[in-house]
Amino acid sequence: MTGTQRLLAIAMAFLLTSNSGSGKADALGMVVLADHARLGSGAAAEGTTIYDGDRLSTDADGSMRFMIGEAIVYLPDQSCVTLHKGTSGAGKEFEAELVSGKVVLSVTTGTAAEIVASSARIRPVSETRGVVEVGIVGPHELIVFARRGPAQISYRGESETIAEGKSYRVLLNNSDDDAPADQGAKKTGKRGKALVLIVVGVTAAAGIAALWGGGKGSKAGIESPDHP
Repeated sequence: MTGTQRLLAIAMAFLLTSNSGSGKADALGMVVLADHARLGSGAAAEGTTIYDGDRLSTDADGSMRFMIGEAIVYLPDQSCVTLHKGTSGAGKEFEAELVSGKVVLSVTTGTAAEIVASSARIRPVSETRGVVEVGIVGPHELIVFARRGPAQISYRGESETIAEGKSYRVLLNNSDDDAPADQGAKKTGKRGKALVLIVVGVTAAAGIAALWGGGKGSKAGIESPDHP
């Protein structure tokens, strides 16, 4: 069975289960790959159902992939997210709150999902399938890589768009003081910016791209989330 067929089979099983009328809370998604991975304090396994508020994490050398509707979320080793069901009423399906490490989000047009990291909100804005990768560097510092299609980051009323294939170090100014000065940051024409974006060099961006295909906990047989 190919990776695509395996994903479709698991997704179909999830849809049948979530529509069974068991009376439990509505399922949010399903784990499709788990290697040294956890759901809460217990071990996660392929086929595990995910609910609103669940915390998913990976150990050293671990990895996890799960589907929520048509969206695919991937966690490399030593990463953790908490999932929240969308409540905006505007079609948003879920938020993946990044607690530590890195996360990759792959969505199709019409799937309003986003990553929340250090109070910043990041989402793909591609006209087809978009893929964005976000990593936490420090309390107010992220790395954002627009892997496929552009990505948008919003923080404290400000927004920036990152072009496809570009990777930026993102500094988040959470005070009313001026944003930290740093050579290479996008020029904004005003002081006190909440968002400061600094382009990451080609070599560093290549290393970020290699994370997906060559993570220690990755397994063959499941295609990457940026595969159409």
